[in-house]
Amino acid sequence: MAVLGVGGKLRLERKAPEACVINTEAVIPEINSLRSICPGYWNGDRVSVLCLPLAGDVFPANPGGYATYFDSRWFLGPNRTQITSRSDAFYKTATEEYPDGQFGGAAQFYSREGDTSGGEVIDGCQNGDYWIHVDELGRVSFYNSRSDALRGCQSNRVELAPVASAGQITVAPFGSSEYSNAVWECVSAYGEYQFSDAQDTVTLASICADAPRYAIPEAGTDEYDNANLLPRGQQGEVAPFWQILCDIREWSLELNAAAVETTAVAEKFGTAVKSLVTAGGSTEFLVDRKAFEQDTEDNGLVLMQLLMMTEKGCEASAEFWLMSGDDPCSATCGKINGGLYYACDILVTDTAVNLRPTDIVAGTARFVTTGEIKLLASP
Repeated sequence: MAVLGVGGKLRLERKAPEACVINTEAVIPEINSLRSICPGYWNGDRVSVLCLPLAGDVFPANPGGYATYFDSRWFLGPNRTQITSRSDAFYKTATEEYPDGQFGGAAQFYSREGDTSGGEVIDGCQNGDYWIHVDELGRVSFYNSRSDALRGCQSNRVELAPVASAGQITVAPFGSSEYSNAVWECVSAYGEYQFSDAQDTVTLASICADAPRYAIPEAGTDEYDNANLLPRGQQGEVAPFWQILCDIREWSLELNAAAVETTAVAEKFGTAVKSLVTAGGSTEFLVDRKAFEQDTEDNGLVLMQLLMMTEKGCEASAEFWLMSGDDPCSATCGKINGGLYYACDILVTDTAVNLRPTDIVAGTARFVTTGEIKLLASP
C-alpha cells in the first residue's frame, strides 16, 4: 500500500555568517548589551564569543578598556583603585602597590593581562558559548539558553561589566574548535598572524582563512619549528546546524529536466537530449513564535528571514523528506522501512502571508534550487 503524506518533513541548514569584530565602545552595561553586531545573525543563534567582559569576574576581560580616571563610566582597574575622590593622588604612593610587590614609582601605570593584584590574576581573553538576541535597534545581548534568547527579556541576560571593548570582542558562529581558533588568531588588531599572513603552498589558502591545526605533526616548541605550511584540508562543521522546521503544513518540489531537440534533417523519428535539471517549489507554514529549546528545531519564520538576505547567508541547504521510518534492516521482505528525501540548496524568492479574521495566520514561501539535486535513501 502506498504511504500517506504524514511522514514528510523539511530540514534546513543556513549558511554561517562571518565572524564579527566589535570595533567601538560597544558595551551598554545598563541593559547588558553590545551596540551592534554584523549582518547575518538572528535571534536564537548560538555563537562563540571572545573577550566578552563578564560582570561576575573579579577582573573582567579587556584590561585595555579599564578606566584610568576617577568617576569614569568604565570599570576602574586595580592600577587606579587608590583614587576614590577628585582630590586623591593620581599615581601610586610608596605604600600602594600594583601589581603585587611593586610599590610607588615602581608600580605599573596600566592594567595588563597576567598581572596579579590582591592575589587575583588578570586573565587574558576567554571565549564562551552563548545564544544571542538582536533587538529592533540592532543591539545584541547574550543568554545561557536558546529559549531565553528568543524571548529577549532583560532579567536573565548575561551580565556585562562596563569595560570598553577597544576592538577586542569577537563574535563568531558556534562550531568546530579549528574554525574558532582560526577566527581568534586572525581577527584584526588581535593575534599572532596579524602582520605575518602567508599562503599554503598547495591549497593557496590564506593562513587566516584556513589556519593550520598542527595536530599531525604536533607543533614543536623550538622557534620556527613546523613553520612550513602543511596542507590543511577541510575544517570542521560550522553552525548553524541542521534544523527541522516545525509548523509546516505542506511543501511541494517540482523538478524539470528540459529536453533539447537534436533531430537531424530528414530523420523520421525525433531524437533529443536532456538539458539542465532545475527545480522549484513552495511550502506553506503557520506563522507563530515558539521558543524551541533545541538548536535542531525552529519554525517557519526562518523562511521569511531567508528572503530578506541578499548576500552571504541567503542560500540554505534543504532536505525534503518524503517518508521516514524504522531501521530497514529489521524487515526481511515487503515494505522497506527507512527514509527517502531530496537534498539540494535553495534560494527563497518570495513569501506571502494571509491574515484572515478568526483564522490561523499562515504564510507561503516559494523557492528555487541551485546546484546539484539528489534523491537519497537513508535508514
